[in-house]
Amino acid sequence: MSPMAKLGEVMSCPVEVATPDQKLAEIDALFATQSGLPVVDGEGRCIGVVSKKDKARASNGLDSTIGEVMSSPAVTLNLEKTVLEAAALMLKHKVHRIPVVNEQQQVIG
Repeated sequence: MSPMAKLGEVMSCPVEVATPDQKLAEIDALFATQSGLPVVDGEGRCIGVVSKKDKARASNGLDSTIGEVMSSPAVTLNLEKTVLEAAALMLKHKVHRIPVVNEQQQVIG
């Protein structure tokens, strides 16, 4: 993959997402194949990210809500940014995933 490739060309979609009112137990099985999920509000806007690390820190275990444990605000990029820009942002913020969002901040990849 070229470092100059646009995220819109290489992003995964559709994307599994979580909502802040969900319990960790509801998404726990997804952590078997994914290290984290974007967290969206009622209009699909990215408001955070929940990861395996967040799950491990949950004080109430799987009874915790996503909103209680998620990292927020989410570091996001639009589909016109490059793989190189995404990699630099990931290093800067020490994150392992960056949701790709549209102009309305809705998760698209």
